[in-house]
Amino acid sequence: MGAETSGERRSVPPVVWARKSETTGFSPAPGITVQPVVAESLMTCWITMEPGAEVALHHHPNEQLGVVVDGSVTVHANGESRTLETGDAYAVASDLPHHAVAGPNGVVLVETFVPVREDYYQKWREASGA
Repeated sequence: MGAETSGERRSVPPVVWARKSETTGFSPAPGITVQPVVAESLMTCWITMEPGAEVALHHHPNEQLGVVVDGSVTVHANGESRTLETGDAYAVASDLPHHAVAGPNGVVLVETFVPVREDYYQKWREASGA
């Protein structure tokens, strides 16, 4: 059974297979590309940020967990700033204001949102023509 989303039913197969090179992406801000994989109640995204690209201060009701796959990023949350490099991870509680800046060589992240981040889901649907 699919989850409710903006009055629509999200139909998700029991197994979702994804290949990064074949996953439709969208750009929520300059220098940032998001390629989501959507399941019933969670979303995992490959996020690519060009050098110096910024995610503006924001918050959302979703818990967020990120892993740095390549490069570096400085994450600002809860009065702290940390520069994270390949292999490092972070988790941000729901509704906690946070922002990030990609390092000098950019960054590739894998971020998971629970529940599905609906704004990203809608942008991805628009980009993929669904």
